[in-house]
Amino acid sequence: MNLKQFGKDHWSTFAYAECCCVDSRGMLDNRRLRINENKRPIRSNGLGWDPKYGTRVKGGSIPDPEHDDIDCLEDLEREGFIEFGTLANLTVKLTDGGKVVAAALRSHKADGGQFSTFEVK
Repeated sequence: MNLKQFGKDHWSTFAYAECCCVDSRGMLDNRRLRINENKRPIRSNGLGWDPKYGTRVKGGSIPDPEHDDIDCLEDLEREGFIEFGTLANLTVKLTDGGKVVAAALRSHKADGGQFSTFEVK
C-alpha cells in the first residue's frame, strides 16, 4: 500500500514501533501485532486469521483482508520511515524522516486527532 492509503492500522503500528524504539531498543513484541498466521507461522494463538482483521486504510475499508501489521511495517519501510528487521528478529529503527513523522503524529494525537485522520504533510 502507498502513503496516501495509510489509515488507522498503519499509523497505530508506526506509533507502536516508535514507542518500541524509545523504550525497548526497537524490539517489537509479536503478541502486540496483528499477524496473519496463514502467511507467517511465527506464532499461533490458536484463533486463526479472520479477514475482518485485515488492515484498515484511509476511509476505514479493508481492501486486502490478508494485510497484517508485518505488511504495515514493510509499507512503512518502503516509505522510508523505518528500517525493519526480519520476522525472526522483530526490530525496528526510525529513520531521520521517520522521526519527523513520529513528531507530527504525536502532535496530531496530542491535539485530539485520531490515527485514522493523520496525514503526512
